[in-house]
Amino acid sequence: MKLKSFMVITLAWVMFGAQAFAAETEKNLQFAGQWPYHPAKAIAMDPVRNFIFLGDGDAITILTPDLVHVASIRATESSQIGGLSYFAAEERLYAACREDGLKVFDVSDVENPTLSGSWIPPDVFETLGLRVVGSTVYLCCGMDGLVIADISDMADPEVLSASKLPGGYGLSYAMDIHVDGNSAFAADLYNGIHIINITDPANPDYIKGIVLAGASDLDASSGYLYTTLQGSGTAILDITDPEDATLAALYSVGEIETAVRVDGDFAWIAYNPGDMRAVNISDKETPVHDPAWVYAGSGGSSLGLFPGGNAIYMADYHSGLVKIDTTDKTAMNSLAAFDTPADAVAIDVSGGYVYAVDDTLGDTPENEGLRIHELTTYSKSVQFKYRGFCPTPGTARDIRVLREYAYVADGGYGLQIISVSDPEQPEITGTCDTPGTASGVFVDATFAYVADGDQGLAIVDIADKSAPVIEGSLDTGGNSENVTVAGNYAYIADGSQGLKIINTTDKTHPVLAGACDTPGTASGVFVDGSYAYVADGSQGLAVIDITDPSAPALAASIDTIGFARSVMVSGDIAYVADGENGLVAIDITDPTGPIPEPDWSYDSPGIAGDVFSGYSNEAEELYAFIADGAAGVVA
Repeated sequence: MKLKSFMVITLAWVMFGAQAFAAETEKNLQFAGQWPYHPAKAIAMDPVRNFIFLGDGDAITILTPDLVHVASIRATESSQIGGLSYFAAEERLYAACREDGLKVFDVSDVENPTLSGSWIPPDVFETLGLRVVGSTVYLCCGMDGLVIADISDMADPEVLSASKLPGGYGLSYAMDIHVDGNSAFAADLYNGIHIINITDPANPDYIKGIVLAGASDLDASSGYLYTTLQGSGTAILDITDPEDATLAALYSVGEIETAVRVDGDFAWIAYNPGDMRAVNISDKETPVHDPAWVYAGSGGSSLGLFPGGNAIYMADYHSGLVKIDTTDKTAMNSLAAFDTPADAVAIDVSGGYVYAVDDTLGDTPENEGLRIHELTTYSKSVQFKYRGFCPTPGTARDIRVLREYAYVADGGYGLQIISVSDPEQPEITGTCDTPGTASGVFVDATFAYVADGDQGLAIVDIADKSAPVIEGSLDTGGNSENVTVAGNYAYIADGSQGLKIINTTDKTHPVLAGACDTPGTASGVFVDGSYAYVADGSQGLAVIDITDPSAPALAASIDTIGFARSVMVSGDIAYVADGENGLVAIDITDPTGPIPEPDWSYDSPGIAGDVFSGYSNEAEELYAFIADGAAGVVA
């Protein structure tokens, strides 16, 4: 099922390319890595001072109840935030940062949050969920189970106990935990709910288990525990007597539940993909849902609320964090939205780094611009390490990297030239304001070719990186979306006008050489040999014979189901970034008869807008990197 898109998708999926496929006995795709690992994963609330803490990718953002940005802080160097826990008594925020362990932040001054401590538990691969009670932290560590530690001295935390959760065949996966007095309730994705006596945290006593496969997100209220089961429903457990806890009810609608929060007589349940539902739980054994109690969203990963309020906050796959008015449950609507910084609309890969741009301006311009991630590749996986960010003044739409500079098509602000010689401190060195809306860019040693919206093609002299100037331009007649260059010709994806071929021998006076209308809306273009491959919007992929640039001819067209936005060719495969349909692979061994390759395609979690294929590691695997909208960067 599809998780529709924000967030810095940041989703990377890895595939074996055409060359690697030939060496494999069967075609397959393998997940390799992603930044961030999930869109807007964690939410914590400060009900005393009325602030919201949002964990997204590697950063924590502090917001007001109206989703006004207060501050942001980077939480982890090489991982993502799995869970947050706020301890109001000390005004401290605790973050489970997966492979980077536990991070503690002093948020007494919300405008200037600071890191006050960090700790990676020994012999633990990842930390996912947590609760802090006094000076004790309870960490859910996936397959490594539950770690209980004394963190009164963050310079030297003391492990009180560490144990894997009991599970069938020795398998368990600790996701989340709720602590109430001398009892803890751990959500085990594989087995259900474990009830643990923690009177002595150094010797936790597993007293009971309730089989509920899929147990993941937890909330509790008035003697009842609520857990999502990721497709099997939302379970309500009576935990008045922990040693005699029982299942009171199971509410299921046949969709994938991701988060639950309870306030008074209502439980709020987020689905992914899908909506958010309000369920009346005044009778715990008979939960009731009115079909009108639905907020139509694109799927949520987490929820937060202020008790007794008239709003709920959902991490939405399209809009980042959304504030939803729940005053009238039959007419729930969005009151505000905060765009989280994981959006990726275009990417390039160069020199062991992936460069991703976010085109979001809207209410959160601080998120818009270029992000740089260092890549560490293994035999069949990729690790992303966030290195630097450079805001751009416009709405960044495309990027190309050549040597120590990144060239960004920045919407109404033209071409931005950014020095990336220091990936941690990228900075704009030059700007060229093109007459149209810069939507695509291609770069060679001396010139940048800009697809400039309704103004066609702009050729920019970039010999002086601090003072780029327009050398020549040509109105292509359509809405120029993307450009690539081969030899003395520039190939323009010209929107409803199809493909335009421009002779650029004279950079000062480029001239139209040929044109070929395509069935759809030409949005992206890639040239390989005698053919141009056009991402043709709702009509999929168009293959155009460009043997004679003055008379290009449509050789074939194939519908990709989604909205084809970008295309890249590797070997005999064309990879199409197909919007909500993800990454689509098409066999172009015979360009006049393209054939879908569903086994080599991937329904990515976000909205695929761009694709880069061709980064190989020492093992010669070929990776595809997807700019996946809200899901970030997927490899």
